[in-house]
Amino acid sequence: MHELGICDCLLKMVDGIAKDEHLESVKKITVEVGTLSGVVPHFLSDCWVAVSDGTPYEKTEFKVEVFPGTAGCLDCGAEFIADLENLVCPECGGKKLDPLSGRDLTLKEIEAY
Repeated sequence: MHELGICDCLLKMVDGIAKDEHLESVKKITVEVGTLSGVVPHFLSDCWVAVSDGTPYEKTEFKVEVFPGTAGCLDCGAEFIADLENLVCPECGGKKLDPLSGRDLTLKEIEAY
């Protein structure tokens, strides 16, 4: 489960930012996850609970926003929202696809005071 390692890195990033910016408390963290990233959003949320337990961030709200991935067909050139359940081009039925977006995981926002 790579989500645990990702959350560990997120916690270290947030902690570093909080210390650098002299933040008193972090209220909420928002993370964006693309559907082609290989990250399972609810696993990410569960892992955040595990890695933040016993830290100053255990009461920090952890929000995951999911955005769709897009792909391009190498056969016909069509661009479309990629459906992980059916990875074929909707235009020509081709299976030679190039992921164009949605492979990212981004720490989008830290709400603090």
